[in-house]
Amino acid sequence: MVDIFIKQLDGCTYVPGGSNCNCAAEAMWLYRSTAGKIHMTSCQVRQKTGDRSGGTNLGQMEQVSVSLGVTGGRRYQPIQWTTLESLIRTGRYGVNLSIHYSVIAPTKYDCFDNGFFGNHAYYVSGMGTVAGTFRVADPGADGRRSGIPSGYQDIPISLVRTAAGKLNLAASGYRALGSGLAYAYITPPDPLPAVNHEKATVIRATPLWNDETKKWVYNGPNAIPIGTKLEVRGRQFIKGDVATYPVTCGTYACNYPGYYVPVKAVKLGGNV
Repeated sequence: MVDIFIKQLDGCTYVPGGSNCNCAAEAMWLYRSTAGKIHMTSCQVRQKTGDRSGGTNLGQMEQVSVSLGVTGGRRYQPIQWTTLESLIRTGRYGVNLSIHYSVIAPTKYDCFDNGFFGNHAYYVSGMGTVAGTFRVADPGADGRRSGIPSGYQDIPISLVRTAAGKLNLAASGYRALGSGLAYAYITPPDPLPAVNHEKATVIRATPLWNDETKKWVYNGPNAIPIGTKLEVRGRQFIKGDVATYPVTCGTYACNYPGYYVPVKAVKLGGNV
């Protein structure tokens, strides 16, 4: 994952920055999709659209991407929220997400002094550092004065979901997209890292995560005991809101392959 924060209020004279939230989110989308090779301002993205009137839409953002040779993104209008969230949870996708700011304006995550209540764009980088949150770049979060958030924020998933469902689809008046739906433009998946297997020793009795049932198993008296040898993949995954390692079967150990062990429950002991 390679991410950056890009603001919308950048002094653009082509179109005032207040209309360029989608373009800022697209700039962050492009940076992620190309591992930093395409680094544009929101104003430069806006110029690529050729549109000098009002806001922009995800279709225009897709056209900008394609014009720059980035063709692996996926635009959904709409996508089921559960599907979108599952993709974000993998840690391999960034998302230009359309929302309605009326949900955000009354909260501490507001970037416009509780004075903006229309459609807006978020760039969602992945899971936040706080359980139950997304790591979100609001293009207005430029810290331009006291009280304005700066850069990425950990925003509750439930709040982002509500804001996505409240997106206004009406040309005039108001018609909500609907709860459980979202308009989203998703990056191509991040390249998979090289798979490194590592030795691991259980240092505290622990349950394991079963990804098929989406439950913690080996609980209580059945917990995996201290001293158990495991072989794990070094990359971490969030399972049940807990950082885990995937347990594998290899040359060092073949105990509980296919399960996930909490990072805090094991001590790594070198590559296999």
